[in-house]
Amino acid sequence: MHQPAIIHFTDKDLDGESCAILSRIAYAGQEVLVRGVSPYTVSQEIETFIEQELAPGMSVVITDVSVNEKAAALIQKQVARGHSFVLIDHHPTALPLSAKYDWANVVVEEAGKKPSATSLYYDYLIQKGALAPTDVLSHYVELVRAFDTWDWETSGNDQAHQLNLLFYLAERETFADQVIGRLRGEGDDTDQFVFTEWEAILIYAEERKIAAYEQKKLRQMKRLPVDIDLDKPKQYTVGVVFLEQYHSTTGSFLCKSDETIDFVAMLDPGKGRISLRTNRDDVDLSVIAAHYGGGGHPKAAGCSFTGLTLKTFVYPALRVH
Repeated sequence: MHQPAIIHFTDKDLDGESCAILSRIAYAGQEVLVRGVSPYTVSQEIETFIEQELAPGMSVVITDVSVNEKAAALIQKQVARGHSFVLIDHHPTALPLSAKYDWANVVVEEAGKKPSATSLYYDYLIQKGALAPTDVLSHYVELVRAFDTWDWETSGNDQAHQLNLLFYLAERETFADQVIGRLRGEGDDTDQFVFTEWEAILIYAEERKIAAYEQKKLRQMKRLPVDIDLDKPKQYTVGVVFLEQYHSTTGSFLCKSDETIDFVAMLDPGKGRISLRTNRDDVDLSVIAAHYGGGGHPKAAGCSFTGLTLKTFVYPALRVH
């Protein structure tokens, strides 16, 4: 008998895609339709899906992204009618959802560690009885968690960083298919997630390329005084640079290379996005990003190009020589 489909909305980064990978393993006997979204499009896409596609029996999973109140209220109406929805997220800006709705599960700290959406979804699937934990699955999930929370840098877990590099080197579907085969233990008895010899070569070449790119961006970065009015006005020293790729690693490199800046704002005109990174404990980028209509974590967040962010970050950077 054909079982109803599972519709899985998830972010397009490693953490988001890994949640989709877990769905495909846990629900191997069902049709899993994965839809990559961004934090800035997911609410509209959920609304459109509910209005045009939601059918009886479908289960909807949302991971690594949150929805606005309008979309949340629409989801709640469907839940009251018997539809199955679950949202798993780890961003602090999503906490109000979990306080209001039973279908929203948001955790920003767990047993003294920062979780990722993948680690939270892994635990959820295990508790639900949909997935049996294995050593290789647990190792892979920990690699994703370590990278997404940036714990890999303090722990020296380079494999977590290398896994993220591999994710962006491959097509998403190819990456997912290759990973799923190994996580199911096909053709390998190892209890660890390991790279193939060819993957290791690709990762090494990419690491050398990134190192040269980071030095180039350090020379290009402008240091700007930026006044931001949160609870009270405060001036920040912001490193501003145009950056189209390697946002996470380059952002961390720039912050470590110049201790005079409070955070770095990486401008990506092609995507109309600004990625924010800091390594300081006294700067909360989730709050700063929310001020500009975005969101994220205390040390890694983002927002879109708007009239305000153009005036604050982009135009000053263009004027500075």
